[in-house]
Amino acid sequence: MSLEDLSKMQHSTPKNSVTSKKSDDILLKENVGPYPGRFKRKMSAPTVSSYRANDGIEWSQLNRISFWDFDTLSIARITKGKCLYYIGLQILMKHDLFDEFNLDIMSVLKFLSLLENYYVPDNPFHNAVHAADVCQAMHCLLVNLRSIDYFQSHELLACVLAAMAHDVNHPGVNQNFLIKTASHLMKINGNDSLLEQHHSKVSKSLIKESGIISHLEPKLQHEILQLVEELIMATDMAQHQTYMASMKGLITNGYNPQDKQHRRTVMKLAMKCSDLCNTARPWTTCVQWGKLVLEEFWRQGDQEKSLMLDVNNMFDRDVCVPSKALTGFIDFIAEPLFTLWADFCDTPFTRDICRQIDNNRSHWEDIVTLPERHLLSS
Repeated sequence: MSLEDLSKMQHSTPKNSVTSKKSDDILLKENVGPYPGRFKRKMSAPTVSSYRANDGIEWSQLNRISFWDFDTLSIARITKGKCLYYIGLQILMKHDLFDEFNLDIMSVLKFLSLLENYYVPDNPFHNAVHAADVCQAMHCLLVNLRSIDYFQSHELLACVLAAMAHDVNHPGVNQNFLIKTASHLMKINGNDSLLEQHHSKVSKSLIKESGIISHLEPKLQHEILQLVEELIMATDMAQHQTYMASMKGLITNGYNPQDKQHRRTVMKLAMKCSDLCNTARPWTTCVQWGKLVLEEFWRQGDQEKSLMLDVNNMFDRDVCVPSKALTGFIDFIAEPLFTLWADFCDTPFTRDICRQIDNNRSHWEDIVTLPERHLLSS
């Protein structure tokens, strides 16, 4: 099956279609960016494929994939958990990567199926739905960059692949737990960035097994795989301040989009922002992700209690105050990160993201004085 066959029947959505604005939903603009060049031409209208995999999804549901208020959790329900498969395919098409690299559709579908199967569905947060959400966020952030035309096609492909695969085969516990329990992952990867090393190795193995880039020149394959690894490693929160400092230095000293290393620094920060995109989504979506991440933390805490290990307060469901935990994360991690991104890419879109984070923080703060347990039971 060729890409032409895949897209035989296409539909389009009016570029300026009207959407009703909810009080908590600040970000309702399509993030295609007002900038000239080849990328805008490709992104000027949503691409909607008629391809289906016999599960009844209407591709018109994906028309809003270039909007920040796109609801990945709803797509997950519609697709019965196969949202990474569909969102990944759509974003590869959005960026015209099939034509750029003459990608074989069957290899792409094999990669997406393998990748989705290697995510652990029982994880409340670190699963294929989160990966799809991160991929969609990366798409929005890249499209909004003024310097997107300086990005090489293989860099865009690596960004999409890394976003999809950045948490593949996540065990549902953090690095500290793996070290305390002498996990086999620690024995293989050591104590530094052991989860990110694992995700990187699995993702590169799946890329090779699927053959998605096997037809490309060996040098180009190596560059793509190397960049995928670098972007996944950038998601290690233990190295968060290092990546923040690199980006601040780039802003201070001047960004040259023709410099490969400068572009890589930008891509890594975009990867970090995308990984934390749930904190910046409209409140009705943000609160759902907040429940999921806390439930995963608390399940780890339950395991630690059963093993007679020390439990961090945030991981103890009997002690943790959800709203305080999540406002703290916004204050110390998410808000400074997205503010830095907005300092670099100062557009109405990035300013809207920062306002949305502030809006979400206010909602969490308002909940501090209310009974906390309703957050996870509602």
